[in-house]
Amino acid sequence: MSDEILKIDTSAGLVGNGTSIEKVETFPLVPEDDPILRQVMPEFDFKNPPVDPVKLASQLVETCRAYSGYGLSANQCGLNYRVFVIGTGSEYIACFNPKITKSSQVRMKVNNIKFNRGFNCIAELISFE
Repeated sequence: MSDEILKIDTSAGLVGNGTSIEKVETFPLVPEDDPILRQVMPEFDFKNPPVDPVKLASQLVETCRAYSGYGLSANQCGLNYRVFVIGTGSEYIACFNPKITKSSQVRMKVNNIKFNRGFNCIAELISFE
């Protein structure tokens, strides 16, 4: 697996400014037993950002794609930030400082569960209870 992926932004070409090519580095994933995976991450400070949030989101998306994932959190890459990305294909969103506002217990029956390096779970949904 390559450590970096080329990201091509063609939106500049649409307005006549030409096309730019930007290298976006990917992050390595931490092992499944890394303690950072069980810690509560501090909120990302937008008033005094420790890193460029746009660059961080782009790198998380490219890392998620490189590992054929549908979602990835910063702590899975060993980064101490409360942020995750989720999506597929060319449609991804980054969620900074997410909060759970409501929860409920939903049980679902699944079949054909496959795990990829302990981080991604692909399941065929059968039904909700």
